[in-house]
Order: sequence, then C-alpha cells, then structure tokens
Amino acid sequence: MRVINITVEHKENVKYRMTQKISEDKKKEAVNLYEKGFAVKGLSQTYHVSQSSVYHWIKQYAEHPLYSGRKISSRQVFLLEKEIQLLQTENQIFRKYGCSMNSSVAEKLKAMERLHDEFSVHALSRVLQVRRSTFYHYLFRRPEKSMIQQEDEILKPAIQAIFGKSKERFGSQKIKVKLKELGLTVSLGRIRRLMKEMNLVCKQVQLRYFSTTNRKYKYYRNRVQQKFLQEAPNLVWVSDVTYIRVREDFHAICVVIDLFSRKVLSYSIARNNDTELITATFDKAFNSRNRPDGLLFHSDQGVQYTAFEFRRYLRTIKVKQSFSSPGTPYDNAVAESFFATMKREELSHNYYDRIEDLHRDVAEYISFFNDERPHQKLGLTTPTFIEEQFFASKK
Repeated sequence: MRVINITVEHKENVKYRMTQKISEDKKKEAVNLYEKGFAVKGLSQTYHVSQSSVYHWIKQYAEHPLYSGRKISSRQVFLLEKEIQLLQTENQIFRKYGCSMNSSVAEKLKAMERLHDEFSVHALSRVLQVRRSTFYHYLFRRPEKSMIQQEDEILKPAIQAIFGKSKERFGSQKIKVKLKELGLTVSLGRIRRLMKEMNLVCKQVQLRYFSTTNRKYKYYRNRVQQKFLQEAPNLVWVSDVTYIRVREDFHAICVVIDLFSRKVLSYSIARNNDTELITATFDKAFNSRNRPDGLLFHSDQGVQYTAFEFRRYLRTIKVKQSFSSPGTPYDNAVAESFFATMKREELSHNYYDRIEDLHRDVAEYISFFNDERPHQKLGLTTPTFIEEQFFASKK
C-alpha cells in the first residue's frame, strides 16, 4: 500500500486556498474568461474553487436581459457572435465567388484557387461544397496545361487587343486577318470560341434609312449597271448622303468612294443636304486625285445630284455622270453599304450633343475604314493596301 506524506505546511496552504474568500472582481474576471471560451474545468483549477462555484458565478454575473424580458447567457451570446461571423465570411465568399451553387466543379475549384489566400480552405470547402481533398488534388496534382491551353493564353490577349483597337467593330473573320498580319494563323472556329469565352461581341445595330430619291423624275442613264469591280483607280466613283442627329437637328454626311479600292476619298458634313455639299465633297476628292481624266461619277437621283448647276459643273471638267434607277438602292450598293457599316460600327452607338464630336468620330472612322479595316470584297485587305499594291506594280 502506497503512503502519501503531506507536510503540515502543504496542508495549511491547501486549507488556506480552499477557504479564502474570492472577491467579486475575481468572480467577474472568471465569468469574462468563460465568455471568451475558457472551459469551466480550467477556471475551477485556476481559481482553486469547485466547478459548481464557477457555474454559480456564471449564473450570477453572466445573465443579460434581451428581447421581451427573455434572458440568455453570455456563453450563448458568444456562440451567436461566432455564428454571425461565420455567416459574414460565407457571404463574402459568395460575393467574391461570382458564380452560383449550380456552377461546375471546375469553376468552383478555380474560385477556391483564387480565394484561398484570403479565406481558409475549410471555409471555402464548406461554402462551395467541395471536398478539401478534391481542392488539394486540383492544386498540387493537376496535370500541366495542354499545348492548346498554352496557345489560347497567347491568343486571348492578342484577340482582345485587336478587338479593342477596332472599337468592338471586328468579328472573327477580320480578327483572323489581323492575327495573320501578326504571324498567327488561327482558325475561325477557334477565334469564335475564344471570343465567346471572353464575351467579345461586335457591334450590331438595327438601322433606319432615309430616302432622298426624287419621286418626280425624268430618265437619267445608269452607266455603271452594278458593275462594282473596276480594274484601276479613278475610273468610277460613287457618292451618297446620309443623316445623323446632333441634338435636335439632323446633319447630312456626304462621301465619295472609288469603286476600285472601295476607299473613301473625301467626305463633308453640313446642316443642309444641297448641291453645295455635294460639290464641295466632289471637289475634295477630285483635287486629291490630281483631277483624273475619263472619270465616271455615280449617285442616286437625289435632287442635289440632278441639279442643273452640279451637272453643268461636271460637264465643264469632263466628268460623265451616272444615276441609279429610281427606287433601286442596289444600283448604289457600295456607298449604301459603307454608310450602313459606319452606323453599325460607330455612329449609332453615340449620342451627339456637339457637331465637333460628330466631325471627330467620322474622321476617325473613315481613317480606320481606309487603313485598318479588312474588306471582304478586297480579299480581307484594306483599301489603302489595294491602292499601294496597284501603284507599286505600275512603277
């Protein structure tokens, strides 16, 4: 039988500790520690009292009146605060997650990889309902990216840059041309897939057209007969007018286009669509091309084009005139198509409060159309490139 010897001094210390009176401050201190999560057993050992004493202190000091006279312990308050903190964390995860609970596991794993430095993996797994083992396998044991995925990471910024530079005007076909100029040969299907992944959608707008055809007409000869493919510059030019609203008023835009390259040679903007506007636009183009001989000028039968003054002016400079048949916009399809494209890709997306803004956007777009935008009828090259090739071959 084991005998335990306890000295008289030790007995006296234990007796003193068990019989000493605990101050009210010490009791409240113990209750405060309990509210912070300390166990009752540990508190009883720390203050050298029985566990029942600790529970008595808790009952005495840790009761607080809440709604309608109901009482709840500080321990319950502590647990409720922890639950609220947990819910706040879950809400932050959901806000930054950016998807829904119906999202695929792959999307959830990507979100966990993005957020695991900010939130614990345990919290992310609980909120997104993904096993931690699945996430760790994805993070540390996933296979290396395939060659296609690596190429996609190179192509996406290039496609994004081309699309942005075109001001959201280019679709997959024109982006393919621009990528080829950068030395990247990519299929249309792949470009469409990457554009879809990046949510890149080119501008599409329903347009309204204004008719300027004079219904009371006499016969004017159509010399072009929809022969829009020409063998050289300065053989046939076409012209048309459209309208754009600036505040409460409409302003007319007139252009002159060379059928050979589809290049916009000149443009003018005025409040009135009259012969003065047409003459000014024609003169810009005529002088910029060094007043070419044997030119044919085609337009619709608007009163400004059929006006006696304008027709007489063209005769004096030996320029023949051609007119579309009444009510047949296809006869002037190249000019009509240019205006439709410019509205779809630029003008219809803006509200113009100042005429200066309209001038700026029209000038910018025509420069873009001539020098940067691939044209399907030109083999996906630009009007400027076609003309440079032609004149280079004549040297």
